[in-house]
Amino acid sequence: MKRTRTRILMAAVAICFALTGIGFAQSKGDVKIKVYTRWSGDEPLSAFFRQKVKDFNAQKKGIYVESEAIGSEDSYLDKLRTGFATGTPPNVFVEYGGSRIVDYVSSGSLVDLKPYLDKDPKWRDAFLPLFDSWQYKEYPGTYGIPVVFYAVELYYNKEIFAKVGVQPPKTLDDFRAVSEKILKAGYIPCQIGEKDSWRGGHLLNNLVIKSFGAEGVAKLADRSLAYDSPEMVKLYAIIKEFNDKGYFGKNAVGVDNNAENTSFETGKSAMIYNGSWYLGNLTQSKILDKVGVVPFPSINPKFSDSVQGGAADGFSVAKVKDQAQIDASVEFIKYVSNAEYFKGLEQVNKGGIYPVKFDSDPSVANALTIQFKDNLKNVKEFRSDIQNYDSASHMLETVRLAIQGLFIGKTPAQCGKEIVDKIKANE
Repeated sequence: MKRTRTRILMAAVAICFALTGIGFAQSKGDVKIKVYTRWSGDEPLSAFFRQKVKDFNAQKKGIYVESEAIGSEDSYLDKLRTGFATGTPPNVFVEYGGSRIVDYVSSGSLVDLKPYLDKDPKWRDAFLPLFDSWQYKEYPGTYGIPVVFYAVELYYNKEIFAKVGVQPPKTLDDFRAVSEKILKAGYIPCQIGEKDSWRGGHLLNNLVIKSFGAEGVAKLADRSLAYDSPEMVKLYAIIKEFNDKGYFGKNAVGVDNNAENTSFETGKSAMIYNGSWYLGNLTQSKILDKVGVVPFPSINPKFSDSVQGGAADGFSVAKVKDQAQIDASVEFIKYVSNAEYFKGLEQVNKGGIYPVKFDSDPSVANALTIQFKDNLKNVKEFRSDIQNYDSASHMLETVRLAIQGLFIGKTPAQCGKEIVDKIKANE
């Protein structure tokens, strides 16, 4: 009888824990934490992270990580917002920092990680100076740690370029001339998977950074350079011109990023602008030996050494009532952001660039990775997504959706007006 009452009591407690979202002790760990990422693919980064989650769960006593990956950016952001809005956020999540998470910071929903970093100088000091995306003047502290360091460059198919008789473009005018010849030869010059709106967003990032540098990024953020200004409309016009001429494929908005990558890797398109994360894909592909890489084409010579890059994805920790969950979350992010983790990732990627300092193994880096790194030697400034420096949290989505309109018939002037109208509506 006593045992029956005990079982009933334990069942009631379990239900109570489940309803509060705290979670009851599992066989694999006493403290359960939920982790959201967008690393859902089969590329080395995603596969390696999934394995490390398994390793963590096998090695750590008292903690169990439940990891969920959502590949679609829109779906990911919707789920993240819903989680915070309903009081059921993930304990750990991946985001870009900047304006993307400022609302969570201002509402006190994130853990200040600075005390944890200061408590472990070895962990803290191994990072490159990339924390600015998770630091805010009005909110003292550090609300995320970088786990992806990236730069965007232009990959090209050396075999196609040799057949067509062209050289890698150094300037935007070169890109125009090269694309015309590649198009006439029957190839797609530079397929874009604009079904994923971040692709057009990255294109605009590069056009802005190569035209106006970090100064221009700051001016867009403080509105001294308007999104509907003649300078910006000229950049939208370049995107529309190149799309209308077929440089980006016949129906860019009907192609997603995976199909864009496949187009390049199967020799259908001759160029692809992409980040350093793409080195891992190419290392695993059959096309590796045919690929070269150069800086994104220059526009204003003054800013030829300005590059889209810096910290990309970073881990943030939600501030929940259970301190044990917070401590477990920090322990987990330390496990997947230390030097040993990135050494392992370098091995599976056969190279790459990372946000943590460590001695690389020269035997694992391929020629493409070495060239990619060499292209960064003279870089004077990195800037990530230009809307990350904006105080308005809606700007990344607003600009990307407006840019997407250029691929389906909107004019450059309409694009600029759409962005400015949304800014005014949110003031």
